[in-house]
Amino acid sequence: MMKRRAFFLGIMSLPLVFSACSQAQPSSSSSIEAVTDLSLLAQQAKMQNIPLMIFVSAPNCRYCHQLEKDVIGPMLKNHRYDPLVFIRRLDLGQDKIIDLDGNTKDPVKIASRYRAQMTPTLLFLSPDGEILADKIQGVAQDIDQYGGMIDARINHALRMLGNPKRIVHS
Repeated sequence: MMKRRAFFLGIMSLPLVFSACSQAQPSSSSSIEAVTDLSLLAQQAKMQNIPLMIFVSAPNCRYCHQLEKDVIGPMLKNHRYDPLVFIRRLDLGQDKIIDLDGNTKDPVKIASRYRAQMTPTLLFLSPDGEILADKIQGVAQDIDQYGGMIDARINHALRMLGNPKRIVHS
């Protein structure tokens, strides 16, 4: 009887143990806002004449998490990008989203349209969904190079839109 009671109490306490462990883990939520309505985002970008930078990611992509933590997260905290580009995440594991044409589509189909065949991929798009600069796929061996590559593509996208603003490093 004693063994049964100990076993029962052990089993009953497992949810508490798992709950405590999950609370101790860092949050897996993204600091990059997920795109849910590309048509609305495109309208906002068109009003400001700025490009979209779409971060195509997957839930279990360790390189996506590394890129977000080391590069894109700090970019978002540095608000100098706010007037220059809309940065959003297209998570291939998320539910359907509203595409540029106003129709609901699977994120994988949207990524395929831009030939984002691996994660992470960064897309640089006009408000009309046109590719303005070469995409960046994967993570460079030296992650420190990534920021410069992104800035160059954002500046190119701004130039393609006829927007005189630029990212300038002091």
